[in-house]
Amino acid sequence: MYECVEFNMPDSKIHAWNHCERVLLFALRLGEKIFGDDEDSLEPLAHAAIFHDTRREDDYLDTGHGARAAVYYTNFCKQHSDIIHHDITSYLMRYHDLDDELGIQNIRENFCKNKKTALTQYAIFKDADALDRYRLGSFGLNPKFLRTNEAHSMTDYAENLVKRTVMPELLADIDAKVRRVLGK
Repeated sequence: MYECVEFNMPDSKIHAWNHCERVLLFALRLGEKIFGDDEDSLEPLAHAAIFHDTRREDDYLDTGHGARAAVYYTNFCKQHSDIIHHDITSYLMRYHDLDDELGIQNIRENFCKNKKTALTQYAIFKDADALDRYRLGSFGLNPKFLRTNEAHSMTDYAENLVKRTVMPELLADIDAKVRRVLGK
């Protein structure tokens, strides 16, 4: 990942390498809980985690970065013949920054044969990304919005991992900024 994948914002404190690494871990742990060791279901999740925020243009509300990441991923796979392109990965990324209903509708329409697996992958990926919202401070994650029971069971793990892998000063700074924006 470090050698090949490029981020538009490689110095981002909240949407670059460290975030994607944690999302990768969460996605694979959730995926293994749900799919077991089915590599055909897990690999698209891994690819989505690695690429999903690579095309961000800012750290705030950047609607559309998922679609840009999906295009980057597709082009990356064309340039690296050893990387298998998964259509579902493009959908996971394209809709991860949009309303769930839009993503679910498009997956239902385009993955008729493997609809159940694709919808489960979508829920897993959205939850994996959400579990890392603890990096955004005390208002980062509201567990009631998690989609899977497995993600609900991982909230303590996710919070502890963020606390161990994000500098306390950065967490405090982000939390203060979010509090100001929310007027809290």
